[in-house]
Amino acid sequence: MKIRLTKSFRSYEVYDTIELNPEDYPELEGKSETEIVEYLNENKYDFTVKGRDECLYDQFVFYNDVVRDKIMDEESDIILVQ
Repeated sequence: MKIRLTKSFRSYEVYDTIELNPEDYPELEGKSETEIVEYLNENKYDFTVKGRDECLYDQFVFYNDVVRDKIMDEESDIILVQ
């Protein structure tokens, strides 16, 4: 008989801030702060921060520190391997 351990959880991470000047990005002109955040959420994998090569998402994940993280709903189970 072979068994394995499975583990599942939800994690929540908050990354350090990035400063953006909306005036440096023509696609953000005329938008409110709320509209800019919506736009950035929709385009986080395509939007490039001025002077950087990586997309906005990668800038947060690979170049900014995690300032808060939390693991929730952690569960583990032993399962049978067929």
